[in-house]
Amino acid sequence: ADWPDWARPRLTTTWPGPLRTGMVRTSAMAPSYGARFGGYPESRSPVPFPREPWKVCVNVHSFKPEELTVKTKDGYVEVSGKHEEQQVEGGIVSKNFTKKIQLPYEVDPITVFASLSPEGLLIIEAPQIPPYQQYSEGGCGSEIPVESQEATCA
Repeated sequence: ADWPDWARPRLTTTWPGPLRTGMVRTSAMAPSYGARFGGYPESRSPVPFPREPWKVCVNVHSFKPEELTVKTKDGYVEVSGKHEEQQVEGGIVSKNFTKKIQLPYEVDPITVFASLSPEGLLIIEAPQIPPYQQYSEGGCGSEIPVESQEATCA
């Protein structure tokens, strides 16, 4: 049975930011823009539900793990970084950023985890859940620890 449109959160936009190197995957099981509005210029064939994890990489090479915060809230992953340096001349140089990435509806926010590669890539991953488990209570969020480990964003 198909879920009513109001019950299915949608991934409506992609993140155009320069730091994102991963792709957000959406399930072929959800009605798409093309199915509702006559299709895309290029043809797409349906694919089975992907078993590989959802993954996004963010370049944070100028930040230490303790300067990064990764949280999930209301269907988004929020990545923040803040770095301050004391200058020899007596001033302070401060760098900070915040990036919000919308989670696909087939990703449970509780299962999101993050790791930092030696190259300075923050790798945010989560397993995709079967369609019958997708619709649970929303609005909950949690902070995600960032671990330093050997990880790649391939």
